[in-house]
Amino acid sequence: MNSSRLAIVLIGLAACTVGQGGPAPTGDAAPQGSGGGGGGGGGSNNESPDAATGSNQAAACTGAAYDPCTDNAQCTGGNCKAFGGAGLQVCTVSCTPGDNTTCPTEGGITATCNNMGICKPTAATACSR
Repeated sequence: MNSSRLAIVLIGLAACTVGQGGPAPTGDAAPQGSGGGGGGGGGSNNESPDAATGSNQAAACTGAAYDPCTDNAQCTGGNCKAFGGAGLQVCTVSCTPGDNTTCPTEGGITATCNNMGICKPTAATACSR
């Protein structure tokens, strides 16, 4: 190999190692990159923490209309009704069939009076037993 070819090979090898190792760039010489990131942490927690304990446990059920129940004894009105299609089993009250104004509104929960004269709420009250 002649000396000019050897010089070209050595220069090529030296060029391949430039920029590897050494101190990190500073100031305006900071490396530029590209990429994306993102994310969201949306959500909600509809239960407010209890000020005394700091827990998120729901208030105790009282047996009022639309509180969840498993038997009539848990309801002040003595009427625990399962609404299978809605996936609810709640304390309920009687009403005038077709007249939704005869159903109470409890904690912002509205109800419809069905043809059997029973108030069917849109959801159960958020309480625990």
